[in-house]
Amino acid sequence: MIFDPASLPSHRQTIRPISATALHGIVFQDDKLIAIDAKNGYLYQIALDTGHTTVLNSHRWQEFVGTTGLAIDDQNNLWFTTRENLYCCTLEDFTPKFFTRLPYTANGVAVTANTIYVTCQRSGQIFIFDRQSGQEITRLYAPGIGIENITIRGEELWLTDTLEQTVYCLDRATGEQLFSMITPFESPTGLAFYRDANSGKDILYVAYAFQEPFIRDNPNSEQVYELSYRPRTFVHPLYFHYDPAKKYALSNGYLIELSYVEELEPLYNIELKDVEWRIALPLETPRQKIRSVEAVGLPFTEEIQDGQRVAVFKFKQITAKQRHIFGWKVVLEVWGIKYQITPKDCEDLPPLPADFPDRYLIDN
Repeated sequence: MIFDPASLPSHRQTIRPISATALHGIVFQDDKLIAIDAKNGYLYQIALDTGHTTVLNSHRWQEFVGTTGLAIDDQNNLWFTTRENLYCCTLEDFTPKFFTRLPYTANGVAVTANTIYVTCQRSGQIFIFDRQSGQEITRLYAPGIGIENITIRGEELWLTDTLEQTVYCLDRATGEQLFSMITPFESPTGLAFYRDANSGKDILYVAYAFQEPFIRDNPNSEQVYELSYRPRTFVHPLYFHYDPAKKYALSNGYLIELSYVEELEPLYNIELKDVEWRIALPLETPRQKIRSVEAVGLPFTEEIQDGQRVAVFKFKQITAKQRHIFGWKVVLEVWGIKYQITPKDCEDLPPLPADFPDRYLIDN
């Protein structure tokens, strides 16, 4: 792979707050995660190490119902969006103070020392306001088509898109898209960076909220098993790597154990000698690497055929009475990949090789 997975920050577990139904905006305060549940208005404070969850606004949750965007400024004031409005409050009394109103529903919010960024799906823009005067400074184009949440890291704007299942990284000054990456789960609804104390690196956490189908056991129904839906929401770390030279971004790698096994059971009374049985191994690509290979049933030798690794099994003799199982088992390192290709990158392309159509159309 391009980088060593061992160099990634220490492993963090998926966070599943008890009673949460639709997490959206998330933000970090020291070693605690603060997350908003848009459906019930609960503002959760979650300890990363233990997962202990506390409802902070137990007396003022009504004002937070429908909240999607969340941010904390340098003075520990909480900023949040509800419907078309942007509010600010303290973390002691949670009394909302009106800041500004957008022409359409406000989705996400991010705050710096001097400016406030608010995303709006209906307008397809990021509104930028002066934090002191509340006046609109300018607007940036928002990539994607879904509901977007937003956070800031240095001179970068980071956004999630619920429909495109994508995280975008933009230049904070110009709004130019630097790169984007796929999330491992559908409907990302919020994001925030956490500085890992052990490695000193930033870990990107992404919140998800969607409805998942499940089989419901209903003993009171004639049809005992029913297809139903239930809310699923959690916060998961998103590891990524962007290669600007090769124009792609990798995200959230997994180790997959894959086996391919043949069973030799002849149907006819035949006898074959000096048989070679070839089984291709998984192809290595920018998003896929073979970690280990081992034989199943019978040993094999490896050959390279047209640039691909192939397992070769050799039989001196095969008769109708013989029975064999043989194949391979591999451990694959697989990443999500998203190419950063623009129309300009497709200009002045060389013609396809003459043999390319024939190779592409081979039934293999």
